[in-house]
Amino acid sequence: MIRAGLLGLALALALAACGRGPGLEGLAAGEQGRVADVRSGDTLVLDSGLQVRLAGVEAPKGGQPYAGEALAALRSLADGRRVQLYYGGARRDRYGRALAQVKLVKGGRWVEGALLRQGAVRARTWADNRALAGPMLDAEAYARNRSRGLWKLPAYRVLLPGEAGGADGFQILEARVRGLDAGPSGAPRLELTSRPGAGAAAEIAPAALRDFKAAGKAPEQLRGRHVRLRGYVRYGPVMILDHPEQVELLREED
Repeated sequence: MIRAGLLGLALALALAACGRGPGLEGLAAGEQGRVADVRSGDTLVLDSGLQVRLAGVEAPKGGQPYAGEALAALRSLADGRRVQLYYGGARRDRYGRALAQVKLVKGGRWVEGALLRQGAVRARTWADNRALAGPMLDAEAYARNRSRGLWKLPAYRVLLPGEAGGADGFQILEARVRGLDAGPSGAPRLELTSRPGAGAAAEIAPAALRDFKAAGKAPEQLRGRHVRLRGYVRYGPVMILDHPEQVELLREED
């Protein structure tokens, strides 16, 4: 009973730490303000007029499945509340919106982490904005493994190589790297089927090779590995990889 109680306490503490945003204190503190409007499941507006795009997550929008629920989730969590912004990469996008990790001032809840654990959004990092990738992937996995939120819907299932032919836009793909090749541009290509050029593949941007090697994810190190990839899929189907956080190395039992 004592051991069970200690384990329960440890789990509760771990979940509380996740809710507060592990690693937020290592980022640069930015603006504070009250949330005056919520535009989508990953975009809000402060009372100062500053538009904020939540960093590291992707919410369904417009007519996409679960867009309304994602919007409602962010509204329920943050609308009317005072928040603190944190920066860990590019601070503005091409539309002038702040790209920030967001924390509620009262209670200290990490907004991205909370949305991911609800299954309201998916984790999506960028080459110039990938802070807290590990905690965000963990939070997403919590919801995905329990079929929470958007993970109940076929539209957001993790794809296998043979299912990627009709896919477009941001996708998550799980496969074994069957071989290595070079794409038409000369970029290293991870072949995800047993027949090179006949199925799904992923190309690593040459400019990102140094980062992949530093992360222990050089193309030759990925051969034969079971991986989960996330990124934009274009015709082919080929997924473009420009930073190593897009590649999760999975255990054989995963």
